[in-house]
Amino acid sequence: MSDVETKAGIDDSDFALVRAAQMGNPNALRKLVQKYEQTVYSFAFKVCRSEEDAEDTLQEAFLNILKALKTFNFKSNFSTWIYRIVSNSCLMKFRKEKRERWESFEQLDRPEDRIRDSYTRWPDSPADEVLNQELKEQMDRAILELPPIYRLAFVLKDLEGLKIEEVAKTLDISVPAAKARLRRARLFLRDKLEPYVEA
Repeated sequence: MSDVETKAGIDDSDFALVRAAQMGNPNALRKLVQKYEQTVYSFAFKVCRSEEDAEDTLQEAFLNILKALKTFNFKSNFSTWIYRIVSNSCLMKFRKEKRERWESFEQLDRPEDRIRDSYTRWPDSPADEVLNQELKEQMDRAILELPPIYRLAFVLKDLEGLKIEEVAKTLDISVPAAKARLRRARLFLRDKLEPYVEA
């Protein structure tokens, strides 16, 4: 396999570090952890909305990353691969804590909402729309009410800034499925925050 094919989707600095870490270089491994530690924690916190849960997820995610590092084949972006592992760690945490109780959430996918959503411009970073502490707190509560699979799609796309194709790859779902999850998450959050935005 050529270098171009091998390095597809990964920058030179990551390629060198990952390759060295895969070969057992402890310094390369340490540099990788240092490079992505804040990214992993920030993402985990946005999903968990709790410092304690984010710390737990950070530790579990890095253990899983280190265990799976040799399986990374350089055919995708390394950060996307990391997001996938962290996403799985978050889902496992939610399942252990029995937080999935969302039978009625599918009702959000109403035809009228689908039409309305197609004409609604949702900001790239909803945090930019937060004007006061009350709205920040309500936003946190609303995100926590999202079922995990929808919360992950929302955080990856609207808070982390990934492209929808990257979201789909991270969650191991199709692009249409990723768009559907994102739409439902946005509709839910918009309905929750509408009274505060209009106030």
